[in-house]
Formats: sequence, C-alpha cells, structure tokens
Amino acid sequence: MRKSKSKITRLTAIVMAGAMVLGLSACGGKSADNGTTAAGNSGTTQAAGETTAAQGSTGAAAGEKVITAAVSTAWDTMMPMNTTSNYTRMICDQIYDRLTQSRADGTYEGRLAKSWTVNDDSSAVTFELYDNAVWSDGEPVTAADVVFSYQMYSDPSVDAKSRYHLQYIAGVDDSGAELSEDSIEVTANGDHEVTFNLKSSMFVDTFLQDIDTVFIIPKHIFEGKTAQEINSPDLWAKPVGSGPFIYDSEINGERMEFVKNPNYHLGAPKIDRLVIRVTDSASMLAGLINGDLDLIGYGSILIDDWDLANEQENLVAESIPTTSYTTLIFNTQKPYLTQEVRQALSMAINRQVLVDALLQGQGEQIVTPIAPMSPYYNKDVTVWYDPDKAKTMLEEAKFPFDQTLTFYIAAGNSITERTAALIVQDLQKVGVKVQIEQVDFPTLMSNMLDGKHDMGTIGSGGTLDPSESREMIHPESSVNFCQLRDTEMTDLIDKGNAELTFEARKPYFDEYQVMVKERSAMAYLYTKNTLTVHNKRITGINAENFDSLNWSAWNWDIQ
Repeated sequence: MRKSKSKITRLTAIVMAGAMVLGLSACGGKSADNGTTAAGNSGTTQAAGETTAAQGSTGAAAGEKVITAAVSTAWDTMMPMNTTSNYTRMICDQIYDRLTQSRADGTYEGRLAKSWTVNDDSSAVTFELYDNAVWSDGEPVTAADVVFSYQMYSDPSVDAKSRYHLQYIAGVDDSGAELSEDSIEVTANGDHEVTFNLKSSMFVDTFLQDIDTVFIIPKHIFEGKTAQEINSPDLWAKPVGSGPFIYDSEINGERMEFVKNPNYHLGAPKIDRLVIRVTDSASMLAGLINGDLDLIGYGSILIDDWDLANEQENLVAESIPTTSYTTLIFNTQKPYLTQEVRQALSMAINRQVLVDALLQGQGEQIVTPIAPMSPYYNKDVTVWYDPDKAKTMLEEAKFPFDQTLTFYIAAGNSITERTAALIVQDLQKVGVKVQIEQVDFPTLMSNMLDGKHDMGTIGSGGTLDPSESREMIHPESSVNFCQLRDTEMTDLIDKGNAELTFEARKPYFDEYQVMVKERSAMAYLYTKNTLTVHNKRITGINAENFDSLNWSAWNWDIQ
C-alpha cells in the first residue's frame, strides 16, 4: 500500500509541475527574432490531435491534425550551416532537405537524392536528385542549388560552424573552407544530377555520414547576397525550404510551429501542423501524461520518471541503446595536464557508478568514442578504474596538487550536473581540487574553444561510423575543445577511411581506440540509452532513428 501511495503522489506532483510550467509559459510570450510577435501558449491541454478554440490562438485551425514534439534545449540560430547543435538541426530538418539521411542501423536513405553511385576507385559520388522537388515558394529544386549550397558552406566569409562536414571533398582544406573562390569540387551534370569529387579514395559511408547535416539552400534566394547579408539573421527569419514542413511562427527559445508542405516530394505530411516546444526535462512526463505533449523529439525523459512512464496506458516508452556518449574533455595545452596526468585523471573516475547511479543501468561505461554496439568496437580496450594507481601516477608526474582545476559544464541539465559532481568526488579522492563553473551551452563551447578550461563535459550523438570523433580532435576543427595541436590520431582515422571494406578498415580503428585511451585527450565516460516516450495515438514513428537526427515526420499520423 505504501508503494502504491508513493506512485500516486509522484504522479500528482508531476502533473502539478507540468501545469505550473504551462501557466508560466502562458504569461511569457515574447517577440520572435524576426520582429513579428508569435502566438502565445494558451496553457490548455488536449489529447493528441484534438483541437480547441484556444488552440486556434497558436495558429492551429479547428479540425487540424497537430503533433507537439518536446525538446529540452532551444535552437541557437536559424542559419543551418552556422550551428553544431543537434536541436537546431532538428529544426532545420523540417524546413530544408539534405541529400541523404542515416538510420539507426548505420544505413542511409535518400532525402533530396533518390539514388547515388560511386565510381570505381571510390573517389567520387554522383547523386541523382528527385525531379519533382520544389521550394516552398514554388521554384524547382535543381542540382544548381546543391552546388550553390556547398559553395556557401565552404566560403570562409560566411559564418558556418558546420563547415568541417565538407572536409573530405576536393577543393577545400581540412576545416572545409574553399582553397580559392568556389574551388570546392561539387559539379552539376544537369538539372538533377550532381557529382562530388573527393580528396582521395575512401569508404563512401564515412563521406555520407559527414554530409548528413549539410542542408540544401535555395540559390535563387541567396545568390548575389554579400557575406554580411548572409550572416545577418534577418535573411533567415522567413525561411524558404524544400523540406516536409513550412515555417509558420515562433516564440523565440520556447516553441516553433510549422505547417505541412503539400508539395513535398516524398509525400505530403499526414499531419497539418507540427509544433516543436522547448520543455524542461522535469516537466516532459507531465505533458505526455496529460496530452499537452505528444512525443519527445530529441533527448530523454528523466531517469527518475522512467518507471512511471512505463505504467501509463496512453504512452509508449522505449529504452533504445545508442552511440550517444558523454565525455570529459581535457585542455591538452595546459602544462600541468600532461598525457600521464590525463591518464591518471581518467583512471580515477568510477564510470560504473556513473552508469548505475545516474542512468540506473540504462547505458554502458566506455573509454573511447566507439560504442559497444558498433561493429568497430575493440573489446580489448578495457575501461579502467584504479584510484590508487591514479594517485601514484599523479605524484610521479609531479602534478601540482595545490592547483584548482576549472571544470566547465552546461547549466540546466540535471544529469550533467550530477555527472560533474561525481567526477569531482572521484578526483578529490586522489587529491585533485576542482571548481565547477556552470554556464550556458554557447558560453561553454566558446570558453573551451578559447582554452579557458582545464576540463569540460559535453555530449555527442556519436555514430556507427568510427571516424565520427575526428571532428573533435583535428587541430583545424571548430569543435576541437581539447586543443590538440597534432594530427597523430586523425592521421590514423584517415588511413582507416582510405580503406574500402570493413575488414580492411577495422585494424586501423582498433589501433585508434588504443591510441585514444593512451593519449587521453578526453576521458570518455558512458553511452546512454535514449528513454523516449510518445502517445499511443501517434503512428508512423521510428524512435530508434531519432538519435540519428532522422524524424521522417512526414510519415507521422494520428489515429
């Protein structure tokens, strides 16, 4: 009886918390970036797909099919190329298309490209585009748009944090920047065919993975614009795309609404309106239970809510193993954070406690970025934990124990905060003093790129492709938070990428994992399952693909 009462109390608390958040949202409407006032949130709850008079105030008409997807973090820009945030990419993916998209099993499917072929030595890839794709203003999408998009991404005068995804294409440097004006070797062979020349022969899936979040931009909108105009938010405020949905309105940092694109070349969405709503993780389950939210679009509910979510008759709860990982980044340029010291700090962390205490077993401890579910996983590179040996190594390395290490974390994420607290405890046990600094995520990235940190923690979606981590360790990358200055590890990745079969590639990536542990530029901590939940009334969902930034939301429907 006591257990049942506890569950009832917990459920009541969750629903009340959700109601409080809704009430605050209703009072917090503000203007969107584009200067127009977006519709406010009425705070009225309804079952998935139902509409009310109040719902009309948010843009929905009576009788519309509406799905509301929750995300825990807001987008940081409307410029598709100028972000490293997967939350922003989810927004952009509704508005724009990319050539292909990946699935959770590591395979690829076409988006704007209906097929692609690889030449004999795997040094060029040719995409055939759908010939019925159109921009939301009615103009046709052609190969010229693809060429223009890649030229824009590679133009160093354009703000493009995602430029490094072009790194394997001929005509750009390792950061993805063009070597000369429009030197990137992407060529239109006609209206609906485009060829990419690569710098060298390589495993084609690695190239497809790298361009997985390069969005195609309308040439007729941006051609002739100066870099200053392109870099201005004003030009992106009312986006024209070829994706499954058309931008409608937003409350900046709180919600964005889309209407279906009836001319989408893969089929018009089955729903009329898609709402992406920023929701605190602590309030997600309440919104899902009372029907104000329909699904978790990216991320997880709180682990503390997992058992309760599984008990709800109106919800489907799935725990999905993923390649997503959390890592502790060291600033390799700090003189007191030598390789031996970094090894010792990594060795001092009890990763199993992190998995058990924070994730309740819904994840796995790791020591490299390659997840156990990957076919490239090297089982011989074992996770270490030996605090006694770690302390001895620190003493032998003459680590300055009077030094207080600065540890940056992103504020507002309870798992991150608890991870950091447990890491600090582990390091204190070996005599290392640490000061946690909580900042917003953009400041976290900026401070680490500027080298202000000793340590910092960050997450990555990971991929089944073992070269995914290259972008975080290459000296010229815009996300080289560990401040590495040599290419020893990325050279090994490149050798693996030059091989064209799994059997030939795996030995290089086995060696890479050995080197990752030895160099310890980062202390990889754990992978975590996605704890995703959606209303049973929503169909057409493949939640396994969500961590691959693949919603395929045009397939969603309401029973």
